[in-house]
Amino acid sequence: MRTFLFFLYFWVTVALSSPIALILWILDSAGIRAVRPLTGSCVRLWARSLIAVLGTRVRVEGLERIPAEGSVCYVSNHQGNFDIALILAYLPGCIGFITKKEAAWFPFLNLWIFALGGVFLDRERVSKARKAMERGIERLRSGAAMAVFPEGTRSRGPELGEFHNGSFKLATRSGAVIVPISIHGTYRIWEERRRIVPASTALLVGEPVPTRTLDADDRKNLPALVRNRIAEGLRALIQGAS
Repeated sequence: MRTFLFFLYFWVTVALSSPIALILWILDSAGIRAVRPLTGSCVRLWARSLIAVLGTRVRVEGLERIPAEGSVCYVSNHQGNFDIALILAYLPGCIGFITKKEAAWFPFLNLWIFALGGVFLDRERVSKARKAMERGIERLRSGAAMAVFPEGTRSRGPELGEFHNGSFKLATRSGAVIVPISIHGTYRIWEERRRIVPASTALLVGEPVPTRTLDADDRKNLPALVRNRIAEGLRALIQGAS
């Protein structure tokens, strides 16, 4: 019953609010950047309502590390679908996601992805994937925030997978600051049992990594550096939960 009620709430709220998403998307596409804080605030309230309906407990640490100005690229591990809800609920900015191309066909939800500045990535077609990344880079250059999961897929557990190095071009080519994000416990909400279960989760913001002044060697070592910071944060969260 909890699973049914949650998904009913999810899709009803997304559907009813989709006209708002359409308006915000049109205004942002027209160059009216002032709508971005409003979009971020609307989605933040909605994401927190999802967490309340889930009955999930969330511990958040390190928000003071996030730069107050400039473009930010959040780089996070990916345990489950509800990582996205935590990021939208607790991290500042109007955050667009690099997401799979299939999400473009999700009714109503796709409008909110567009409104947030999300980019649909087709990994099977190199030319389309390159164009999608270019849109994400331009979004960051315009001062927006983006989020990427460099593992490329959900781990569905506490393990941290290998990173795809191409994900980091989003930050290095735009000169954005990378903010490492460690998330733990979200896989227990849905992926572990394939039904909605209240769980204790945690999100930790790591030490930011500026990319504007990196040389060639630094860029080569960047994925390993960020992965290590996320892994350290993940270990701290797991130890804190035990």
